[in-house]
Amino acid sequence: MGFKELKDKYQLLRDLMDFIPDVIYFKDKQGRFIMVNQAHAKGLGVKPEALVGKTDFDLFSKNRARKMAQDDAHVMNTGKPIIDKVERATRPDGVDNYVSTTKIPRYDDKGRVIGLIGITRDITRRMQFERLRKDKLCVEKKLESLEELSAMKSEFISTVSHELRTPLAVIKGLVTIVFNEVVGQINHKQKEVLQKTLDNTERLKKIIDDLLDISRIERNTLKLHYSLVDIVDLIKDSEGFFIKLAEEKNIRLKYVYPGEPVNVFIDADRVRQVIFNLISNAIKFTMDGGKIKVEVKILESKVRIGVIDTGIGISKADLSSIFNKFTQVSRLPGAENKGVGLGLSISKKLVERHKGEIWVESKAGVGSKFYFTLRRFYTLDMLGKSLRNKVSRLMKSGISMHFVSLMILNCGEFRKRMRISLDSLFKDLHAILVLVLKNAKYSGADKQAMSVINPKAGKFSIILPGASSRQAANISSLLKYKIKQYFSSNKVEDVFITIGSLSYSQKVLSQDDGFSPSRFSIKEIYIGSEMRRFKRLSFKTNIKLFLPDEKVELSESVDVSEGGICLVIKHLLKTDSELKVSFAFPENKESIITAKVRVAWIKKIELLFGESFEKYKVGLEFINLENRCKKIIRRRLLNKS
Repeated sequence: MGFKELKDKYQLLRDLMDFIPDVIYFKDKQGRFIMVNQAHAKGLGVKPEALVGKTDFDLFSKNRARKMAQDDAHVMNTGKPIIDKVERATRPDGVDNYVSTTKIPRYDDKGRVIGLIGITRDITRRMQFERLRKDKLCVEKKLESLEELSAMKSEFISTVSHELRTPLAVIKGLVTIVFNEVVGQINHKQKEVLQKTLDNTERLKKIIDDLLDISRIERNTLKLHYSLVDIVDLIKDSEGFFIKLAEEKNIRLKYVYPGEPVNVFIDADRVRQVIFNLISNAIKFTMDGGKIKVEVKILESKVRIGVIDTGIGISKADLSSIFNKFTQVSRLPGAENKGVGLGLSISKKLVERHKGEIWVESKAGVGSKFYFTLRRFYTLDMLGKSLRNKVSRLMKSGISMHFVSLMILNCGEFRKRMRISLDSLFKDLHAILVLVLKNAKYSGADKQAMSVINPKAGKFSIILPGASSRQAANISSLLKYKIKQYFSSNKVEDVFITIGSLSYSQKVLSQDDGFSPSRFSIKEIYIGSEMRRFKRLSFKTNIKLFLPDEKVELSESVDVSEGGICLVIKHLLKTDSELKVSFAFPENKESIITAKVRVAWIKKIELLFGESFEKYKVGLEFINLENRCKKIIRRRLLNKS
């Protein structure tokens, strides 16, 4: 072997020794270092040559050096290597870590052991992952046990509640017969006793119904029957009953409604149950002479229902547990022990099943504000009651519903640019629709398109029963293309046309308790010079939130639109309070957006099994957002569309 080849091989060995992150060392028979690599020397804070001739006793504690020497002696005396021995060690900087050590004997030309070669690798991360894996398995086993116990408990509650309903119904029926004097006359005193009995059987029935509801919710067997309703009409149904109930306690109950229909796709009975719980509680915990307000507020794609009272309020310590099961925090005389504390817990679960949020703001001695939100289909506001009922009937029969909504933005300004009247425009749009439906081969007994036109509002709603998702998408795309051609032929330039989606698609439970394949979805075609509120964009960045007390909180964003921004924050804010936010998109940090905002909705973030921690998801509406900021957001939305 020539000198150059020998030099090259030595350089390869030197590169291996110097650049590998593992510790490598050579020792002689007496345990002295002959050669060490850069990683070993760096870990000890010296140069490699400074370790030559030294032993572990010169570098480490006596106990540790003794253990190393024992391993060295075993390898060199027996000729057997030690492979991947895992030990806990302490680095020179005092940090504990885990290492894997391999030691193999080194031989001379005659096969005699003359020392050893050692390699030590830091495996702290590997050990951490292993520990996390074991912890995860342990947690999973505990979760399985908890889930089994929870299922057993729910099953037990359900069984007992069912068994109690029948004898309770019999008792109530028999008492009613006696009370109504069907089997003979009774005196006034006896009637009073029987009336108290009937009142208590009714209370017991309510408790049993609540227990059944919570067990069905927990076992995911609660059946929801969806229909398209106006939430204002739903609340008005019970308005007279609650006003009378409030008047009996000298409480002023006021209802505040928006001046337009508010369509929601819900299980009307279950949402009515939530409203009943909240208003009943407000009346129950408000003293004589107090005030209660029930308000319905439109938040673009959501509707917010609020029940605000001047009652006894809830202490700060009790706020975090108010929606928990079997929770009663009231100390109002005569109000305690009149339930099992399930009403608010059931209300929360029902709202969440409708993809909504529910929260409370309260102060002891001042009053409480309960709010919940539901998804709103504002594109369907033109639908009258008879048409909504028809849609609901079709869906319950298993027919899918697709809505295509045409909307002209800034209708007054847009009309000035047109050479024809809005009435003529919408007649032309209807003719385009007829042609598109024919080209899309949308026809049949169960495919009868329904349309509602409102030129003054710039809206044209089309209902497509029985259309497949693909067919509805094709119709929307073709409509967009044909409308664009129409404006071009009429020489109306710079028309902005885009398709947005707002969908509510899931299995719908029919009245016969079977799953229906029905779907409910919406396609929106926006026509105008700017985008219709509000397509949302998911993105992550830090947001500066300026709180009322002049403090600044750094929060995390969830999504943004031209209408507002969704954040995760640590503090519970007051609904409708006005604040200020500042943020920038990650790829364009120079263009900072600063805006005034209004708190629209709040949701407490929960962990497994409904456990919560002190963080909130909050929806903030922009107030008079500057055109510059709108353009920045719009540009970002268009780039992601």
